[in-house]
Parts: sequence; structure tokens; C-alpha cells
Amino acid sequence: MHIAEGGFHKGQLSLRQSRSFELPDGCVTEEAVKDEQLLADAIDSFIRQGKFHTKEAILTVNAKDAVIRELDFPKAKPKELDRMIRNEMVQTFHIMKSDAIQYKEIGKVRNEDGDTLYRYRVAALDQNIVEAYYSVMERAKLKAVAMDLNVNAVEKLYFWSDSMNERPYGDNAVMLLDFGQSTTTVYIFSKEQPMFYRHLNVGSGDIDGVLRSTAQQMTDLQPFFYRLDDEIRKVVTFYHERAQSAGIGCAYLFGMGSELSGLADYWSGSLNLPVEKLRSLGKSGKMIKPNPAHLNAVAALIRYDKERRQS
Repeated sequence: MHIAEGGFHKGQLSLRQSRSFELPDGCVTEEAVKDEQLLADAIDSFIRQGKFHTKEAILTVNAKDAVIRELDFPKAKPKELDRMIRNEMVQTFHIMKSDAIQYKEIGKVRNEDGDTLYRYRVAALDQNIVEAYYSVMERAKLKAVAMDLNVNAVEKLYFWSDSMNERPYGDNAVMLLDFGQSTTTVYIFSKEQPMFYRHLNVGSGDIDGVLRSTAQQMTDLQPFFYRLDDEIRKVVTFYHERAQSAGIGCAYLFGMGSELSGLADYWSGSLNLPVEKLRSLGKSGKMIKPNPAHLNAVAALIRYDKERRQS
């Protein structure tokens, strides 16, 4: 679990501190809560250890099993849009009627008749998972302000900032690689284009055993990275075929796996692309320097704009 303490006020993001903590066995499996009290007790302990002071919390989860789709609809009133989105997700993508749904407008398109449609990214998550986390927050004596998915949180962080590692965003696309414990998420952002992303079911935790072994056994990592490299290239190829926009100018690495020595240099050569560990983000010349392992938690500090719909 990664905890970041800070704020978002008048468009400015502040970060006071962030830390990582190892969860006790048996409280969480992937994103599902298995023992609410055990998790609540752990969070309470982490807050005291880290000397965090706030009692308000925004929670973000990876939720790799969430159903996330892009849907196009004509302009509609909020209640009508809610109904159309839920019906489409239930009937076409077979989510449960009880699932929690979150959505936001990400652009406009024209249909074959030339009519303007509004494109929404829609995420559906098991309502039991959502309720369990809110229950955990209550047990930990925290006020749950909001709950988000990492995908949305990272997108907000990117569009809030105007530079990474003191390099302003240009016309080229930017790729972010979240090399997490159990998954790797590839994000691609380009000017005036909706964010493109893919979850890969492989993470740094898969190689922990090898990294603890002898130097001679390090060659066992080659097949692992060959497969991962191939999956990342497939994502990049699909992005170019779909978006037909500017090429990717650089990539930034974050997540727990970003701590692996030499990984950025390795991927620079393997992907034929400048890859750096993410060190800083900027907005109008003001910089924050988050620990790259904590970036999802930092991103969660940015609240939804009033124009964005959520339910």
C-alpha cells in the first residue's frame, strides 16, 4: 500500500510526504478486500508510523478486472445519460446491474450520418468491492472523500501537469510505464487525443525470486523481459494503427518495479525509445518530485473537475 499526503487547491497540487507499507497476509487479494478489520487495523498502523495527520482519504485501486469501455452517445440530460450508459454496459458487456459505474467525457466523434456524438470512458466495478473499501475507511476512522481507479488518477495527473522530468510536453506522444507488483500498465498520451492504455498481467513481483538468487541465475530474467517487451511493442503498434497521430517521443517509468537498477537504460535500448525513471512533474514552472513507486497515490490527490460526471 502506498500513501501520499498532500492537497489540490485552485489547480495546484501539493505533496507533503509519501510512503510504502507492506500489507499483512490475508487482508487483500488483488483489489478485493478479504478481511476488512485486518486491513483497517493495518491502515491505522501505517498512518501512525508515517505520522500522517489528515483524516480525509481518497482511495485509488488498480482494479485490473474492472470492465472499462469507450461508448458514444448523443447529447443527453444527466439522468438520461446515466440510464443509457448503464443499459449499454449491462446489455452489451454483461456487467452486473448492481455494479458501480463511473464515467467521464473524453471527446467528440461523428457518426456515418455526420451527427456529433460524445465519447465517454466508462468503468464498472463490483459494488461489493467498493462498499468493502468504504467500510474499511470507516473502521480506520477515516472520512472517505472519493474512490477512483488508477487509470483515471494517472490521466488526471498527466493532464494537470505540463512537463515531466523538466521536459515540456511537445507534439509527440508520451508513454508512461507503470511497472507494478502484479501488473504492468502502459499509458500513451498525445495532444488532443484521449488517453490510450493497456493492462498487462505481469509485474515486478514475478521476478522477485530470481532477483534474490545468485548472479548466475540472473540469465533467467531474459525470457521474462523478452515476453514483456513483446507485449509493450504490441500495445505501441496497436496505438499507432488506431490513433494515427504523432510518434512517441519518450517514455517515463514508475511503479514499484521502477526501483530495479538499470531498467530504464535496458528499455531505452529494447524499445528503441528514450526511457527515464519519472523524477518530477511540473505545472506552470512549479515542480513536485514524487517517489515513482507512489505515483498512483499522488495522482489520487487530484479531485474530479466539476464538469466530469461520476455515479
